[in-house]
Amino acid sequence: MYPKVRFRGFDESWRTEKLKNIGESFSGLSGKKSSDFGHGEAKYITYLNILNNPIIDTKLTDKIEIDNKQHLVKKGDIFFTISSETPQEVGLSSVLDTNLNECYLNSFSFGYRLKEISMFDNLFNSYNFRSPNFRRKMYILAQGISRYNISKKAVLNETICFPKISEQKQIGKLIKLMNSLLSLQQRKLELEKQLKFFLFQNAIPSKEAVIFKPKIRFREFQDKWKYAKLSEIYNTDCSGGTPSVKNKTFYGGNIPFLTISDLNNKKIYKTQKTLSKKGLENSSAKLVPAGSISLAMYASVGKIGILSKEMATSQAFFNMTFDDDEKRDFIYIILEKANFDKEWIRLISTGTQNNLNAKKIRNFHIVFPTYKALKGLNKLFCNIDTDIDIQYKVIVTTNQLKQFLLQNLFI
Repeated sequence: MYPKVRFRGFDESWRTEKLKNIGESFSGLSGKKSSDFGHGEAKYITYLNILNNPIIDTKLTDKIEIDNKQHLVKKGDIFFTISSETPQEVGLSSVLDTNLNECYLNSFSFGYRLKEISMFDNLFNSYNFRSPNFRRKMYILAQGISRYNISKKAVLNETICFPKISEQKQIGKLIKLMNSLLSLQQRKLELEKQLKFFLFQNAIPSKEAVIFKPKIRFREFQDKWKYAKLSEIYNTDCSGGTPSVKNKTFYGGNIPFLTISDLNNKKIYKTQKTLSKKGLENSSAKLVPAGSISLAMYASVGKIGILSKEMATSQAFFNMTFDDDEKRDFIYIILEKANFDKEWIRLISTGTQNNLNAKKIRNFHIVFPTYKALKGLNKLFCNIDTDIDIQYKVIVTTNQLKQFLLQNLFI
């Protein structure tokens, strides 16, 4: 057996063994009452610790009294979840990479101990037992309807493939490096988001302030901001409509049809649904010009997007057109801040759904700077949004590379 991708210098075939032939299983805690947990000199590895971590996080163990009848865990042990509400979480594994004194295993998992531990690298095992190929075997073994369970005996009858330990160590180091890189990239993304939220609160003055003056601003822009209704800034507005879904000829044409599920990015380039000319003519749906802002009034209240081209929208949207792109981009920032500050929650109408209405949106009060200051803020927020978008793409690309390695470095 050979993996599709491997390090140069390794060309020997991988071994294939049934788990029952190279190791033994053991059970978790037994005979315990709820009052036995949360105190004591011993520890136990929780179900969630196994579920969430390929390698056990030793800081997340819980307390329990010492009990010599229970099975102590050891470095190199591999733990499997036995039961879950979804088949994807059954048979998930985690490896103990350090020795713990007086530590047991929770009762909703079972342990597996290799006979020849020197033949295996813990990092490699932590990824190998969670590789797509091995996980597919666990999905097949999961049984149940409302809750899924896995048989310890069935797991032990499955096979695992592994190379010599020198190659295991190389693979383990590479995947660990990928995980560290993803963590750093995720942290960078969070810091960029925090910067944006900081500017929301400090570069745009509060509407409740006596004097509309931001806490931080560009040195050359010292003029006061003005108080205005949203309807005083945009050009025109309209809502939309939905053709009857019973008539299939109304759909599948060349007219993009915006729904709530399409609001995932600032610019909307493509919609999941399209209308025919007949569908547009036989409904209250209207064509909304490119460059308009669409704001969700129903369901995901406050979500917004800018139309990259002419589209029709459902009645769930309040659509605003602008005669100036700079004003439009600044209103987008203000509406994004309003959503972040949960301002729409105070305006929604209660009922079967919490909805906005056109009157409340038109009368929504905002603070508005001079045109020069507006352009400066647009550029600042545009740069931050660009950095955030790039960072999202970097994370997606790195994750795709990791998934490729997991799919091809293992058998």
